[in-house]
Amino acid sequence: MNPYIIFTDTACDVPAELLAEWGVGVESLSFRFKDSEKEYFNGDIDPHAFYDEMRAGQVAQTAAANQAGFRRAFEEAVQQGNDVLYIGFSSGLSTTFNSGRLACEDLSEEYPARKLIAVDTLAASAGEGLLVYLAVQRKKEGATIEEVAAYIESIKLNLCHLFTVDDLVYLKRGGRVSPAVAL
Repeated sequence: MNPYIIFTDTACDVPAELLAEWGVGVESLSFRFKDSEKEYFNGDIDPHAFYDEMRAGQVAQTAAANQAGFRRAFEEAVQQGNDVLYIGFSSGLSTTFNSGRLACEDLSEEYPARKLIAVDTLAASAGEGLLVYLAVQRKKEGATIEEVAAYIESIKLNLCHLFTVDDLVYLKRGGRVSPAVAL
């Protein structure tokens, strides 16, 4: 069994310090405010400052993590002799997962001795984070990369996670819900 590293993305909403403690690699999604040139990554802005901007009328435009970023992170792991298990943000909500999957496919061709597996969680936020946590626990128990990937695949459709928002105006501004739904 080759050593492997579990990767995720910042859509899992697990604090960076905790992911580092778990030994999980992470690729950051980004955003910018509509009227700004500055691109923000996870940790670049305090959440309170972010929501102050939103309350002041700013519109945050999100961007998926790109394939090049995943490729750099995964290739570094592969070159150090590790296999890669990417557990990613729902493909139904973002192209982030597809970027990670394509990076895995590209690197699999270049490094045929390494295993690069991508699992679409079909989840976001705490749901995705829970699946990452469960994968880490299985890895600690000695499960192989294939066993962990199969485990996450087998449970992801049985996961039930809920979330609430204070105001639908933010989802409307970001294009996630129609004006009629927001009303």
